[in-house]
Amino acid sequence: MTAKIVLATFGSHGDIHPFIALGKVLQARGFHVTVASSGQYRPLFEREGLAFAAIGPDEEEMARRLGASPREFVKAMLSDHFFIFKISQDLLAENVSDLMPLVAGADLVVCHHIAYAAQLAAEKQGAPHVQVLLSPLLLMAPDDPPFMSTPPFGDAPFAYAPGWLGRVWNRMLAAVFREAFRPLTRRARKLRAELGLPRSRDLPFLPGGARAILGLYSPLMTRGAASELALGATFHDGGVVAPLDPKVEAFLGAGPPPVVLTLGSFAALDGADLLRAGVAATRAIGRRALVIAGRDDARFIRAPKGDDLLVWGYAPHSAVFPRAAAILHHGGAGTCVQALRSGRPQLVAPFFADQPDNATRLARLGVARVLPRREFTAELAAEALRALLEQPDYAIRAREAAERIGPEDGARAAADVIENLLKNERRPALESFSSQAHAGWREENA
Repeated sequence: MTAKIVLATFGSHGDIHPFIALGKVLQARGFHVTVASSGQYRPLFEREGLAFAAIGPDEEEMARRLGASPREFVKAMLSDHFFIFKISQDLLAENVSDLMPLVAGADLVVCHHIAYAAQLAAEKQGAPHVQVLLSPLLLMAPDDPPFMSTPPFGDAPFAYAPGWLGRVWNRMLAAVFREAFRPLTRRARKLRAELGLPRSRDLPFLPGGARAILGLYSPLMTRGAASELALGATFHDGGVVAPLDPKVEAFLGAGPPPVVLTLGSFAALDGADLLRAGVAATRAIGRRALVIAGRDDARFIRAPKGDDLLVWGYAPHSAVFPRAAAILHHGGAGTCVQALRSGRPQLVAPFFADQPDNATRLARLGVARVLPRREFTAELAAEALRALLEQPDYAIRAREAAERIGPEDGARAAADVIENLLKNERRPALESFSSQAHAGWREENA
């Protein structure tokens, strides 16, 4: 009998594409796969032949309920680092209700760590579940502690130190998050009780409670024991089925490789000024610039026109990054993967969430320089880009990283783990470190 697997994910395209890759591999192996996510992503999954179920409000309905424009929504996320968790809790009961019939009879639920509704539905229906992490930020590994740019931890001198300092750092960080999350998750704990589920020491929306954690990111981004969970990067971004627009192809072919600038969904919503400064920096060092600003957002990037600049709505990173001289981006997990694969030096301007940690890890690899959003100016960006392009070590390290990440296939490796779990086979190292990751976030008293 064919096993039924439900994949559940929410977020931006960087949270969606890895689940497309995983779903396709699982389906090719004969599993019955259904993906649950926000309705606006239906075309992306169905185009790849994956069954889809819309969960909760889509993007437009969410904006209507909040009475906020997309720009206001992003500004709220940037000003309140717990905003997305608050919104997730507001939607929790509705999402659980939508997921219950979908999860009924599932042999396994595979969920993004923020898709707590899927975890609750799985527990209620008696289905085992595993969690997916798309970056190593939340692992709390003592030999690979995370970097946080938010108060009170921003720029702490020991924030990235391994060993006993790393353990001290992790304990401090976890304690602060536990205290911050208690009031944020009251409704989540109440809903657990209403569903008849036992109390749990695991914090909602963070790693915990799962049979295993699957790290769909490159081991290049980790070190030490944390590498046990790094199953490899996934590279799906639609580039195979969405070739470059002729205008983008013409621009790339009309001169030397440009600097490619992209901030994902932040381009028009809160990154237009940064992109304009990035264009000015690129011109200051005599380079051409290709700005990828989002399908509906290119109009917000008002930079002086010229033959040395193309502002475009969408182009697959997998198609344009390898043809760049350097890449300026925000440090989103999916963008980091494609930038590493391209073998090009990177200037990272992180905004929030896992982006500062991702940026720090890229700098540690020697493939990037970091210029935080709050410090970003055309002058400093020009200085950083000039160093990236003129100091040969960056190009050498970037090519080495590309050679190492190129053979990775996180979706295939994750599918192997899932198959073994369904056969009740164990990976002791994986389960042991998963337990450690869970324990790092557990409340002292449930």
